[in-house]
Amino acid sequence: MSKKNTTHSYSALSPHDPDEAHDSDNMNASKAELQHRQADPSQTSQSQMLSDRGRRRSLDPTDPTAPMQRQQPHWSDKDNSSEDEDDEVENPVVSESKHLHQYWVRYLILTTVLAGLAALAILLIVRTWKSSYYMAPVYNEAVKALPEEQPVWPIPKSFTFGKQKVLLSKDFYIQTTVFNDQQFGIAPILEKAIGRLEERLQLKRNMTLYRMDSVEPDYGDNIPLTKLAILVDNAQAALEYGMIESYTLEIPGRKSANSGNGDSAPYAFQVHSAVLRAATQWGVIHGLETFSQLVRAQPMTTTSKINAESISATAENVLVIPNVPWIIRDEPRYSHRGILLDTSRNYIPVKDIIKTIEAMSIVKFNVFHWHVLDQQSYPLVSKTYPDLTAKGAERPDYIYTSEDVAYIVQYGEERGIRVLPEFDSPGHAASWGRAYPNLTVCLDMEPHRKYAAEPPAGQLDPLEPFTYILLDNLIQEWGVQFPDKHVHVGGDEVNFDCWKTSKRLRDYIEHAGRRGQYEDALLPTVTSPSKENKMRTTRAGPQSGEDKLLELYLDKVFGMFMAQGKRPIVWEEIALEHKVKLPDSAIVQVWKNAVNAKRVIEQGWPVILSSAEYWYLDCGSGQWLIGSQGQSWCKYSNWQRVYSYSLTDQLNTEQQKMVYGGEICMWSEQTDASNLHSNIWPRAAAAAEVLWSGSQDENGQDRPLIHAAKRLTAVRDRLVQMGVAAAPIYPSWCRHSPEGCLA
Repeated sequence: MSKKNTTHSYSALSPHDPDEAHDSDNMNASKAELQHRQADPSQTSQSQMLSDRGRRRSLDPTDPTAPMQRQQPHWSDKDNSSEDEDDEVENPVVSESKHLHQYWVRYLILTTVLAGLAALAILLIVRTWKSSYYMAPVYNEAVKALPEEQPVWPIPKSFTFGKQKVLLSKDFYIQTTVFNDQQFGIAPILEKAIGRLEERLQLKRNMTLYRMDSVEPDYGDNIPLTKLAILVDNAQAALEYGMIESYTLEIPGRKSANSGNGDSAPYAFQVHSAVLRAATQWGVIHGLETFSQLVRAQPMTTTSKINAESISATAENVLVIPNVPWIIRDEPRYSHRGILLDTSRNYIPVKDIIKTIEAMSIVKFNVFHWHVLDQQSYPLVSKTYPDLTAKGAERPDYIYTSEDVAYIVQYGEERGIRVLPEFDSPGHAASWGRAYPNLTVCLDMEPHRKYAAEPPAGQLDPLEPFTYILLDNLIQEWGVQFPDKHVHVGGDEVNFDCWKTSKRLRDYIEHAGRRGQYEDALLPTVTSPSKENKMRTTRAGPQSGEDKLLELYLDKVFGMFMAQGKRPIVWEEIALEHKVKLPDSAIVQVWKNAVNAKRVIEQGWPVILSSAEYWYLDCGSGQWLIGSQGQSWCKYSNWQRVYSYSLTDQLNTEQQKMVYGGEICMWSEQTDASNLHSNIWPRAAAAAEVLWSGSQDENGQDRPLIHAAKRLTAVRDRLVQMGVAAAPIYPSWCRHSPEGCLA
């Protein structure tokens, strides 16, 4: 600033230059000082000292750090002309001090005024931004996280949200429009899904667990949400791999009083109506689950009781959707998203299987892989061969009847969950031999470690004609019981030492010239279907006798299943450890590591991934076999490790297309109904988000664990509310201070 503007005040109409007046004052002061020194020489040193001190302290008056010395303005002489002549000439030090003080006061006043103007401008800008913020939701691309009030799981593919709250009307209802099914009305599956949402909303109205801790909501000019409009193209879509599961959910915010019905309204739907759009009923089911998670319960308050005529309220809670307006566009990253449950090693009651499927639905799993048979037990009742269960089940009541199977399949279908059965063979088949010993070899032989991965030993005999007669009949039964187009054939951990205990099998393995006579003995019973199905060898090189025997068995079993319209799935050992022929349509489930996944894909087969390093829920429990000293063969995976699993690790873009999805596995050597749900949940929910949303965000960055932990805690709360004994993920103190636990 110039001195004109900072140290003097003058009129633009004055003919005098204030700088000239200031120079005249300084000259008069200097003359007075000289006369004073001549009159009193004794004071010279003192005056000089004061003058020097004044010059040292009197800095540039434009410097705001200068001492606060009073500076006499040039017009002060005129105002004081009536004073005594003795005071006509002031001490120059005092005069300079007065001038400085006057300048500093004015500087402070000017600074204060400017600061006030700046603050006012900022306030106006903030108010303008705030008023328009409701019309400009926050974008996921910018924040990469859901608001803390909305712990939706799994995280949607894309979403926007605002800062308002909308309340559900007491007359809230759901309206469905099915575009391809007008003459038949709403499909039963869709109707039941809507009924479950209505029941859950009613539960939230009356239960305290769903309440959110927050301040009194701002009701203001809030128009309650009265309707959820469902628009679905096809409500009769098949439940199968690759089904369309996408949906769009739009929930409006508060309508501005000045917006009217003009162009300022950001959305095409009515302000009191949310809209859920989907191509199939499966997308609707997922969208309804997301809507349910967005609805929160707040305790009734004085304000909400006053508004009880228009909002959904009871004596307990009022239902609120925070952070509106919402626009969610969502679809899964992978089409195969499953949980494997082993019900053979320890029996799992039907009610707990149902509870598992219900829990799967709230985190958008879509495959229940039912490992129903194994070495220890044959619990699946067969109408054709009832002795398989009568003699092979662990207990007479530890069984699954055809009615149980139908109930489980229907329960899953109503929630968009496929039931994928696994009939593991030819290994893991000791339980088959309880009723029909001639089906198996090395049954119960010791030491079991020589003949089986775990006791009891026993494998199906590939050269026994009755093996294929029984399998053909069973597979026809299973084809009716389990309508899914996929079937898991197993094929893992085949022990050749077991087969070599049979003289006939050993002869086939060791003498290639004699194999024809054994194969001819099977032809009158079962014609090999490999001629009708395109097959491919798993790897190059010579084929061992053991692999030839395994191929003989698999060739016939694949044909039987494919004759029922089933697409086979096998464990990775078939593709990587044996040279056998697989159908071109086969899918390989990889359970070891990313290296093996890459090897299978390079052979040309699609994969389902279940890495034991991340997604085996039984790992870390300690070995159950005697003599192992409690050491597990694999490490325990907490939810954070489960969440960190990248299915496409080490795969290029083209190879990633061969990943159909994944499964998290609950093997049951040390799990039964008493600890099933705490072993699965909420760790499996972490896998559900990886499969639905991917392990990274749209920028290729890992999602922050602290954000996931907050949302996963809410998932666990929902599971507990449903009666699922999900384990906590950290001490309860961390719920309120997660940063202190996870930072």
